[in-house]
Amino acid sequence: MYIYLKKCKKNTLKPLSVKQFNQIAKNENPINIDNYEAFFQKEIDEASNYAAGPHFWFIGNNHEMKIVAASKNINELTPYSHERWTNGTALFLVENLHPDDSLYVLSGLNLAVKKIEELPVERQQNVRVNIYARMLNASTEYRWVLIQMPGLYIGRDRTTCGIIMITDLSHLSFNQNPILMTLTDKIANQNIYYNIASDEMKLVNVDLPNITKREQEIVKLMAKGLNSPEIAEKLFLSYHTVENHKRNLRQKTNSKTSAELINYVWSNNLI
Repeated sequence: MYIYLKKCKKNTLKPLSVKQFNQIAKNENPINIDNYEAFFQKEIDEASNYAAGPHFWFIGNNHEMKIVAASKNINELTPYSHERWTNGTALFLVENLHPDDSLYVLSGLNLAVKKIEELPVERQQNVRVNIYARMLNASTEYRWVLIQMPGLYIGRDRTTCGIIMITDLSHLSFNQNPILMTLTDKIANQNIYYNIASDEMKLVNVDLPNITKREQEIVKLMAKGLNSPEIAEKLFLSYHTVENHKRNLRQKTNSKTSAELINYVWSNNLI
């Protein structure tokens, strides 16, 4: 595997204040959606297909700049109740993030939305956004989470609302901080990686291994805590076949442990 690091002044990602984010994200056009949860039901139903662990979601309205809907289990994975979340501003997320991460997350969300808005309509829903940060759990302790935007509603070339899904990664161990943000354009087959380097970001191009569909299924189940016998039973495979897939995956990713393998696959957006 070859990794090339290139400082890219035009693509630096600097912290974005709450005030700046509000000014950029606010959409003056009202949104004509009666039921936000029903509007994003497809994205909500598909969440379990790519979630690497326990997860919750909320929907933000960029016209009113507030949270208009949230998953029922949000109180189980954060310090606040469902009612507190749904009565919060669109930036209530910031209060739950680690102070060292929060303004970079805002900057990352802003950049991701801007990139998606610039794409042709037929490609906008094919971009996956992964942002890694530390966030408070129900016990008010920080743990790593994966922040994703599985769906946006873009009207008149501006985002008017979107669903944010957050996955708890506390069951994974990181030897070092993961890449801050990944943007994947599935149609163009392009990955862009952003990582914090002192006060700026680096654009990272990675020669990535090919992970087969079966291997993706196995890694997803590994991330959910299933062992080889359980994976074999779920996928109707033999135990030895699962072990062979795991061995091949570790070789492809140059990983020594399952935790390293899962971290590599998720950090590089390979599933």
